[in-house]
Amino acid sequence: MFDNKILLISLSTLVTAIPVAIWAAIFFKHAKDSKLILLLVFILGSLTPWALLEIQELWVKFPQLDIPTLIETSIKQTSVMYMITFMFFGMMEEVIKHFAVRIIDKKTIAVKTVNDALRFSLLAALGFSFSENIYYLYNLWGEVSTAGIAGVYIFRSVFTMCAHMIFSGIFGYYFGISKFTIDITKQEELTGGRNTAAKMLSKIFNIPYQAAYKEKTILKGLFLAMGIHAVFNFLLQFNAVIPVMIIVILGYLFLRYLLKRKAGHLVLLTDISETKKSMLAKKDEDVVLELLGMWFQDKRYVDVIHVCERLLQRDPDNNVIKLFKEKALDKIEDKNTYKKILQTVFKGKEDISENDKNILTKYIEQKKA
Repeated sequence: MFDNKILLISLSTLVTAIPVAIWAAIFFKHAKDSKLILLLVFILGSLTPWALLEIQELWVKFPQLDIPTLIETSIKQTSVMYMITFMFFGMMEEVIKHFAVRIIDKKTIAVKTVNDALRFSLLAALGFSFSENIYYLYNLWGEVSTAGIAGVYIFRSVFTMCAHMIFSGIFGYYFGISKFTIDITKQEELTGGRNTAAKMLSKIFNIPYQAAYKEKTILKGLFLAMGIHAVFNFLLQFNAVIPVMIIVILGYLFLRYLLKRKAGHLVLLTDISETKKSMLAKKDEDVVLELLGMWFQDKRYVDVIHVCERLLQRDPDNNVIKLFKEKALDKIEDKNTYKKILQTVFKGKEDISENDKNILTKYIEQKKA
């Protein structure tokens, strides 16, 4: 039996497909996106481990490119050497998994919200983990006992698979954030200045601030993902199963937190013809955004939400105003009763008080005086 490679590959694929089918059912059941796009992301993700194997074959043919060996021979302290090696492999895995999302988004502009990027990244990671688990199981047949294979299968199907999705989900979230760079940088500038790291990148590489902010955001997601990935692999190296489980659980809770953030649902309009014409004059819009920035800095989040609701009736596709509103909602405690009211109270113009309607007019008149 163990000499029949086709049988072993088929058996490994079959058992590995069971947890994948469960996760895929969840993704497809709640998907608002095209199921074909979701399938393509998964397929591309499942091809990425084989690309890593090809890179490792390249290191054999060209030893001068073998970075892991260079790290091993250059660093004498074992723990430091392991951590740097794991960070390197974590970076490679996260970058190559992310290519699946990038390719699909480039061809179809599939990522229209921050949460879209997170979901596609989770699916690409599921595909990666699927192929990786097939490889691991195939190489275990005949080498360890059936009980040993079952243990590895259960651990990799539950914790390793979840870990891959968590790492990629974090990276995907920040990739999604980076697509809204223009709106976010404008909103942040109105609430207290520019990001220090982005300013440094802008000066060092002589690129516009917004481009630097975008790259800073993507790099932040990458370093977070590969850092957690490295710690996960490092702990596995010493069979520290309980800490590994804790990392997976904490990562899951962190992703839930990201998914609940209102700003994550901001929609990126990819077709300019879909944009509704604003009824706000450009000069008036600038003045009101200045007001929102001041109120946000003063933590007058309720006032910000009231004004944003009023503004969005006149300019429904203004992402900067949407960001102010959603971030203000995020700032108010989830258990705050007033927040729950705010999320449902605004139905139309008749639901806004005369005092609220006059806020903008009064402020604009003061600025013009």
